[in-house]
Amino acid sequence: MKTLMRYSNQRRVIGFTCAVLLLLLATPARFAAVAAELPLVRIAHGAFNEKVLALWLAREQGFFRKEGVNVEIITIRTGGQTVAALASGDVQMAYTIPGSVLSGAVGGLDVAFFGGLVNKPDGDFVVAPGIKRPEDLKGKRVGVQSIGGGVWSLTMLALEHMRLEPTRDKITILVLGDQSVLTQAMAAGRIDGAYLGYTFSEILKEKGFPVLLDIGKAPIPYQGLALAARRSYLRQNPQIADAVLRAVLEAVAFIQNPAHKEVVVKSLAKNLRLPSTKEAESGYEVLQWLYNLNIHPSVKGIQNMQRLLAMTNPKVASVKIEDVVDDEPVRRLEKSSFYSELVAQAKK
Repeated sequence: MKTLMRYSNQRRVIGFTCAVLLLLLATPARFAAVAAELPLVRIAHGAFNEKVLALWLAREQGFFRKEGVNVEIITIRTGGQTVAALASGDVQMAYTIPGSVLSGAVGGLDVAFFGGLVNKPDGDFVVAPGIKRPEDLKGKRVGVQSIGGGVWSLTMLALEHMRLEPTRDKITILVLGDQSVLTQAMAAGRIDGAYLGYTFSEILKEKGFPVLLDIGKAPIPYQGLALAARRSYLRQNPQIADAVLRAVLEAVAFIQNPAHKEVVVKSLAKNLRLPSTKEAESGYEVLQWLYNLNIHPSVKGIQNMQRLLAMTNPKVASVKIEDVVDDEPVRRLEKSSFYSELVAQAKK
């Protein structure tokens, strides 16, 4: 009898163990099946600063999946490559700047902004020690990420605000790389000035590099990073556009909730590959005023960028602004209970 009882117990243990193992083995497959059922949306971006955090956090906190989309965030370094990826369908959306969208429109692509996350200028124009006034930049070297890109645009707006003109004032514009590369180039003395987001400018300020202009305090109409897609895609997939906007706004609200500061700072430090969370503090503070729940693309900001970009590509001036802005997804969002509840919570 004891032998039979032992045998029976052993069978129950073995059966239970097998069931657990089967459950564990099946779980990843089940999760993969659920993910496969969600529509895949690839969002390309070329920025490398705190302003991308809404996308990173929407993915890390599961907001995209919660809203019913499976999002991949892909880094594409140049606006031209981003436009090509949109045209080919390799990516469905881009988190990009007016330069990319206007250039795409010039080439015949039906691309439009449908959600503006950064609708005001920000960042510092940092200069080498010894440079005290804008005039001291004459004959010097200024670094950018690419010609026509976001860093270039803010650099040109900063120079214009300081009444400097690169050709007239013999300022050499050097294409070096993203903001982490520009920060290193400044520290090494390879360039004399650069636009940097507040996170990276803080690193140089601690080393004694002065700020010649806080662009965020300058009265400059501006459209920065915004979500864009082909108009045909937005018409055919309104539910996907709405889901992406909801997830991103959830991330914005999450970032601006003081209770989540530790999580936000850690994410910022990780995604920007900073040595510690201390370096991410300034970026966190910036996002408290830079992000906003009002995400209509800024028409005046796009027009100002169009004027600037026409300096390097005169064809850009012929683009009609209404052809590169589709605010219908934002209008739908603002009529929803989701949006009104989000705004109400933000006011508490």
